[in-house]
Amino acid sequence: MSATKSYDHMLKKERQQAFLYYNNITFPPPASAAMVLSPSILIASLSSLLFLLIVFRLIIRNRTKPTTKEPLNLPPGSFGWPFLGESLALLRANWDGAPERFLRERVAKHGSPQVFKTLLFGERVAVLCGPAGNKFLFGNENKLVAIWWPSSVQKLFGKCLITSVGEEGKWMRKMLLTFLGPDALNRLYISAMDAVTQQHISTHWQGKEEVKVYQTMKLYTFELACRLFMSLEDPKHIEKLAFQFNIFLKGVIEIPLNFPGTRFYSAMRAAAAIRKQLAAIIKQRRVALEQKTVSPSQDLLSHLLASSDENGRFLTEAEIINNVLTLLFAGHDTSSSAITLIMKNLAELPEVYEKVFR
Repeated sequence: MSATKSYDHMLKKERQQAFLYYNNITFPPPASAAMVLSPSILIASLSSLLFLLIVFRLIIRNRTKPTTKEPLNLPPGSFGWPFLGESLALLRANWDGAPERFLRERVAKHGSPQVFKTLLFGERVAVLCGPAGNKFLFGNENKLVAIWWPSSVQKLFGKCLITSVGEEGKWMRKMLLTFLGPDALNRLYISAMDAVTQQHISTHWQGKEEVKVYQTMKLYTFELACRLFMSLEDPKHIEKLAFQFNIFLKGVIEIPLNFPGTRFYSAMRAAAAIRKQLAAIIKQRRVALEQKTVSPSQDLLSHLLASSDENGRFLTEAEIINNVLTLLFAGHDTSSSAITLIMKNLAELPEVYEKVFR
């Protein structure tokens, strides 16, 4: 049985996702000699026209915006084109499987190995490079800097663990992390993980001559997250959620243009569909908790519905839905990427595999 097909191709895709979760870039087909005005061409043309109008409006707004009397002390760099900034350069590097090239070129160009400014996906940002930059950021959280996500993330996820800062963020972390600690791992997660893993191997690995590891691992981690967080076991229900979730993922790091034809628009629609399904699951779980047919400590969902802080404050239903969506997102790409790379390295290093197997 071959564990994977084309590791090199997988690694190239993985480097793209690991940098910015952005790996599906499509280009229009070449124009034919005889053009036929089909509905799809008309929609694409109208979308392009609307996009150009938005960009033109932003250019005019930026040029007419009053400037401050004293210039800001910004790091070296360039904001590039209005609104688009240097997003296209980043996407080109990402498409080539070398997203780090974008950083290296700007570090060399601006002569600043520590920090440079740029504009990505409609947001003006400062990019901090190297160990010193990481130390500064992680050592000054909620002091000199605060966690920030692009507007696309904030709009898609809503009020949740990753978008809340300050005291609100601390309170939300406390509500969630009490159920994600070592005690819960030993008490609930190990047995469930073992059951899901055995079922997954039986269904997707045994008897197969070839397995596309990365895609299979994405399905596995999503199944596992649904089981651990919501006790969801129905394969059809999980498949329905996974379909919408994959559409949702493609718009997380995107230019937030919310009109038909854009990935962000599709992601917003997918997020709404996921929230609708999660709301139905929550409704059923509330009934089960009231009837005491399930335990408040059964899984994360029951815990969030049944638990309050010392002041009697509960998470709202919207906050619970947003946080479950966040945890599904957090456990999806990163875990599947790590598992895939571990399997690749074990396949290439049989002596290490033998030691692990023992």
